[in-house]
Amino acid sequence: MNVLVLLVGLMAAAGLLWSCAPSLPTVPSSDLETIQFGSEMNNPWRPLNDGVMGGLSEGTVALNDSSMSWKGQTRLENNGGFASVRAPWSNTDLRTMDQVVIRCRGNGGPFKLTLETSQRWWMPYAYASFSPGEEWQDVVLDDFSWSQAQMGDLKSVTPSRELEDVLRIGLMKYDGTAQAFDLEVASIQFVPAGRP
Repeated sequence: MNVLVLLVGLMAAAGLLWSCAPSLPTVPSSDLETIQFGSEMNNPWRPLNDGVMGGLSEGTVALNDSSMSWKGQTRLENNGGFASVRAPWSNTDLRTMDQVVIRCRGNGGPFKLTLETSQRWWMPYAYASFSPGEEWQDVVLDDFSWSQAQMGDLKSVTPSRELEDVLRIGLMKYDGTAQAFDLEVASIQFVPAGRP
């Protein structure tokens, strides 16, 4: 009997504490998709560098309280030259995307935001390039192209027709240079058309 009274009392206290907690604004996922980086991420991003093809580039990832730090060095030996950090495989519908806002700071750009629509590494992926400064800023991307791979000329991406099933989102350092880089990202926000 005493155990039952204790359990009921604890449940009532927990309910009271929950009702006093400040409520956060809720944004329907159909209106806005945001990746918030930090130590509490359920599915942290992982580095993937040119070592998978014999290259020597390096890149490491660390999760801070409210951001992800990605640091490394691109190298051109052994036909290398890229470092990347990528989300786990998933299915994300970005057909309504009008622009992407990346809250970040860094050195050693340019970087690419990549949107993969195939698990085959040789297939083209959608990307947009950006070069952040050393201070925190919101970088707005609204012009995506397809990577060349072996498919010929680059062409613009039309999200409403081509980004229904994005399988993996990532960040890449791949510009034909050998240099150190450092990028810290707080969030990536996919903004649909019609939102301010």
